[in-house]
Amino acid sequence: MEFEKAIALAMMSSWDELVKSNDENCTLRVEYRDISGTSLECLKVWFVRKNGLWVLVCNYSIKASHSSQDLRFSFANSYQSEALTQSIDYIMQNQLRFSRRAAGSSMKGMVEVGPPNQEERANAVTWRKAITDNLAKEKSTPYAKRN
Repeated sequence: MEFEKAIALAMMSSWDELVKSNDENCTLRVEYRDISGTSLECLKVWFVRKNGLWVLVCNYSIKASHSSQDLRFSFANSYQSEALTQSIDYIMQNQLRFSRRAAGSSMKGMVEVGPPNQEERANAVTWRKAITDNLAKEKSTPYAKRN
């Protein structure tokens, strides 16, 4: 699966936790520094209102802590989302499982998601369940057997 598709599914799976009903015409935007051949170190999630106002949802930095999900995530402006936390952390900690588009001439990567339709929501729920099941399986498997 492409990295960008996984990020979009993460946004869709957390849509209801992040977007209030009166903001349904907004978009969620994820920005990251995309240097070809390297792992991503951080990303930002923005809530973009229809009037063009950008509001920071969270920062994520892999360098913040390799041992604590709470230290890697920094939510802002009263936003919180367990689905987003778990999904983005999974994607960032498992980047080699995802293909990435060629960076091209720009070093800025971006994924933007508008209000998901029913099919997109269903796909996001299925994807989130798969990563949740995968995380549960990894936690129950001794380290020696995973390698």
